[in-house]
Amino acid sequence: MMKYLYIVCALIFVATESISQDRLFNVDIYGMVAVDVAHNTRGSRMARNDHIYLYPLPSGKDNDHDINDRGTFDIDAAHSRFGLNVLGPEVNGISTLAVLEADFLGDARFADSNFRLRHAYLQLGYNNITFIVGQTWHPFFVPENFPQTGNTCVGVPMYPLSRNPQLRFSYRFNEDVEIIAALIEQNNFRSAGFVKGSEEAQVPETVIQLKLGGEGNAFATFSAGYKRLAIPQDISQTEDQPVIGSTHYQASFRYQLPRLTFRAGGIYGGNLTEHVIPGGVGEVIESSGTNSPEYEALKVATLWSDLEVMNETWRPGFFTGYLNRLGSSDEVDVIDDLSMDPGLSSLFVVSPRIRYVLADHINITLEYYFSRAGWGEEFDYYGVGDDVSYYNNHRSLLSFKYLF
Repeated sequence: MMKYLYIVCALIFVATESISQDRLFNVDIYGMVAVDVAHNTRGSRMARNDHIYLYPLPSGKDNDHDINDRGTFDIDAAHSRFGLNVLGPEVNGISTLAVLEADFLGDARFADSNFRLRHAYLQLGYNNITFIVGQTWHPFFVPENFPQTGNTCVGVPMYPLSRNPQLRFSYRFNEDVEIIAALIEQNNFRSAGFVKGSEEAQVPETVIQLKLGGEGNAFATFSAGYKRLAIPQDISQTEDQPVIGSTHYQASFRYQLPRLTFRAGGIYGGNLTEHVIPGGVGEVIESSGTNSPEYEALKVATLWSDLEVMNETWRPGFFTGYLNRLGSSDEVDVIDDLSMDPGLSSLFVVSPRIRYVLADHINITLEYYFSRAGWGEEFDYYGVGDDVSYYNNHRSLLSFKYLF
């Protein structure tokens, strides 16, 4: 841990020296100090040291006693972060940029001390062409259009949350039309149960995205992707390692009025657990016990919307989202080891908030987050939770952010 902090301190020192000596590199230090105070009325699924909220949990194995019928309280600052933007010299008309960013939301379960890499990529630009190589947002996470929740979850699991190593090529036809193509591998964010699923499949995920707008009031994106994952051999029990392919699609929209911003979007796809979206994989029943078992990605669909009033000081907002498990087209047996909460059949969220902007770099947000999750006691033939019970959580959040 301390070794990494020493390295970062050295980078910041070099950055400061570069600025003061007016070298070829223009280094910009940026970041955020953020503290969240939160209370939940029910035990819930949360990620990253219980900091990123997802949804309420069912009663548990003991039906006579609801083990998750309890509240929790937390004060957390681990999502504070810092980074470096390094703008290099232009070479033969090619612009150069490097980004390095980290925070403390690693895999530590009970300590806010796991230093981790968020972004690390270099970007080359020439006229209307941009090439990015390294780790950054998956194209399904659209920086220009995502829910503005006070909670760091930014609408997960209705909205995807994933950063991946990738090769990304984009071409801007004009101010309003851009097309993006990316080759992606899983790393920090992996599909549930697939330790080296993308590497052993030997084929990177492919995503194509179209962006419309940007300069005007309206902005929209349309994305499509395909990925292949190698089934772990301890699951398949075969000499030839089978693979499972799945497709996923996304659309998002934003419209800007003088004092009001409306955002909306949705996702449809199979086995999106690497995006922190519940789902997984099932084995086709007709192929069970054969030498060549077949697998199918369990599908899910989500919808979300976010409304924000853009006043100078007070900015009220309202987020709503819905998730529905669609299962498979064939009869399957759900594989728990390759799934994330496969019993979750639906999720509904409504969340009003009020944000106070003290200055351009300081804001305080008070948010109420109501979530209602449907959990199935068992599965139907198509991998969807059956005999569903519903559980509610009321989450109160007070968030403080200092941006620099």
